[in-house]
Amino acid sequence: MSVSEVFKTLVEPSLERIAVLEVSHIERLQGHDYAVTQVVQRNVFTELDRKLSRHLAATRGAGFPAYTVAVRVNETGTADALQLLTPVHHDSVPHALKGIADRAFANTGEADLTVHNSDPTGGDRGHGVRRNVSADDFEALNAALRICDYLGEPEFLSISGDYDIAIVTPPGDQLPITMYLKNGNVSVPCSNGTTITPFECPLHGFGAHVAENVLAQGYVAQARHALIATKVAAVTEFRAMAEARLVSFDRALAGRPLEGARQEIASGLIARLMAGMGSSLNGLSEDAQLAALDWSAAIGPEGGGLAPTGYLDLRDPKEAKA
Repeated sequence: MSVSEVFKTLVEPSLERIAVLEVSHIERLQGHDYAVTQVVQRNVFTELDRKLSRHLAATRGAGFPAYTVAVRVNETGTADALQLLTPVHHDSVPHALKGIADRAFANTGEADLTVHNSDPTGGDRGHGVRRNVSADDFEALNAALRICDYLGEPEFLSISGDYDIAIVTPPGDQLPITMYLKNGNVSVPCSNGTTITPFECPLHGFGAHVAENVLAQGYVAQARHALIATKVAAVTEFRAMAEARLVSFDRALAGRPLEGARQEIASGLIARLMAGMGSSLNGLSEDAQLAALDWSAAIGPEGGGLAPTGYLDLRDPKEAKA
């Protein structure tokens, strides 16, 4: 199962979303003007799904999207009901803003956008900020996101910003890189061991500019070292959570058959674990593997939802005797 399939079938139904900002523009189609409103929303995962996302990003190069853009369209000057289009998923707010501008460029040849930075659900938000995104602005945002890619997967970076400025913070104790999109400049807070000396270079050709500066090379080397350590931690944390969740579910099950809600819950848990570690669940302890695979067989096509044979107590032996 692909990461996108795991997100759609297992994770998305349990998501909570928080509105971050709203962007609107006008598109003209067949002589009619349509108001397109796109609300950028932060995806809030359960702790298990958050750790699964980081595990997948570490082992397969992509986790679950951190943001979703809800798209609404209606013809201007009419009382027609809003039409909801298919939501679009992105890794960060700048990624979402790039997608929004990309749509506007594709449909109108320009991006004349109105941005509401307040909560779109909070009632009267005023008129918003009118922002005409030029082709140069669009390319600058693309260049900024390429710098983010240079530093690692979005799952392990903190990326924020808008059409004028973008900020990316690598994992570890690194200070953030600031990218000024209007003047096409990047500022990297390099340290010589005692003081912070900003290294500044153009947005375009970031990697080549870094290669010519020793302090910038040191910053990138530290960022990549921290990235590897963060990925290792993501894998071990997911495994530890998997073990803990199996133990907890085993205790709650207490030998009862996997029927009804118990079967549904077990199915969701095991599907997530297998999405991260494969169908054999390599990486878990032998006891945890046996229990999970036993439950999987019981709730699969052949198991028919029957109770697994041989209830496996995953509790610590000392606790089991208590």
